[in-house]
Amino acid sequence: MKKSSRSAFTLVELSVSLIIASIILGMVTQGIKIVASSRLNAARSITSRSPVKSISGLVAWYETTSTDSLKKSETDDQKQISDWYDISPDSIPAKKNSLIRIAPSAAVTYESDGINKLPSIKFNGTNRIELANFYQGSSSQNTIFIVAKPSNINTTILDSSSAASATTSISQNSNSIRLDLGSSVPTGTATDPVKNLINVSYIAVIYFNGSSSKAYFNNALAMAGGSTINPGNSSLNGLSVGATRNNTTNYSGLISEIIIYNRPLQIQERKDVMSYLSKKYGISVVGI
Repeated sequence: MKKSSRSAFTLVELSVSLIIASIILGMVTQGIKIVASSRLNAARSITSRSPVKSISGLVAWYETTSTDSLKKSETDDQKQISDWYDISPDSIPAKKNSLIRIAPSAAVTYESDGINKLPSIKFNGTNRIELANFYQGSSSQNTIFIVAKPSNINTTILDSSSAASATTSISQNSNSIRLDLGSSVPTGTATDPVKNLINVSYIAVIYFNGSSSKAYFNNALAMAGGSTINPGNSSLNGLSVGATRNNTTNYSGLISEIIIYNRPLQIQERKDVMSYLSKKYGISVVGI
């Protein structure tokens, strides 16, 4: 009888332990969701108060925290992304300048725990997302902000779309960001490298401006490579994100934000946007 009682008591203890463990697990899971939701709401607040839309010349603004950025059905972890919407005020109502996945693929997905534990778009190095033409038309001068975390180095981050007659691309290798407006030219050198590191988050600012083209890399004041470059004079007509327009030298890693203006921004404007991105993504930027 004692042995039977002890067995019964053990089963009761086990049942109680399992119930307690289940409750604790549920509380932990709920706590994680609350923290993630709080983090996302804070990012949305920072985004809504940012200077991006108040600076003239805004062509397109892609980011991952706004309720207008992505389809709600595609904002679960590892979901395939079919559309990435431009959240510029003039684009939201009609969903203008939307980046569209070229074909159904797991190559472009939603990463809920991305850069600074905020959502990011993840590219696996085999496909891209594209917009044929900006509704505002092409532009020969641009300032482009990119928040990224690459998992490989020799890669193209973005290019003009496949509808373009000429290349207009931004790529990176081990020691430079390369600009190609008809001729690929590095912004960094062996003695003054950009220091692109795998699995390191960065804020890059690219000026497409003919012979006065330049780039900034986690620095609002010092140019990458120390001087302007001349990569050519091609225009930006649309956008291919995650690869060249012919889907080569594909990008692997995370991209959280792309902001495009149709003119060279002034120093204070550049600093203001970089300050916003630095605060939002927890990336240290010199000179802001």
